[in-house]
Amino acid sequence: MRSMVFENEIWDFLRTITEGMANAFRPIVEEYGLTLMQTRILVEVKDGAPHTIGSLGSIIGLSSGNASSMCKKLEAAGFLKRIRTPEDERFVKLALTRHGEDTIYRIEEDLERRYGVFLEHKGEQEYQRFIECMENVKAFMQEMYEFQPK
Repeated sequence: MRSMVFENEIWDFLRTITEGMANAFRPIVEEYGLTLMQTRILVEVKDGAPHTIGSLGSIIGLSSGNASSMCKKLEAAGFLKRIRTPEDERFVKLALTRHGEDTIYRIEEDLERRYGVFLEHKGEQEYQRFIECMENVKAFMQEMYEFQPK
């Protein structure tokens, strides 16, 4: 019974996070013709190590097929370029186009204008406490996934 209550709490938590993300960020990214997941892909390509479709999919929780499909759409829209590696043309590396870089920069500016004062008002200590809570949830769920009853 306790596990069912825990599961319901997790579902409620995820719904709250998802709704909060959508309410806070979707209006901003939609101004640029992007979805939240497309924006997540562009930010990961901008900030992360060089990615292949597979590495990107695994980081953001998409199958390789779904990641590939989304990257093709982003490429067609001019945000992303997919580059076949000369060593093995089966592998495709991802890079932002100039348009993609400019768009992510403008989105970041819009987010800072919209939420920067709020985050400053909350203060560094509360921000760090929030980050720590998220890390604790991630660690707890990973530990639960890896748990092997004796």
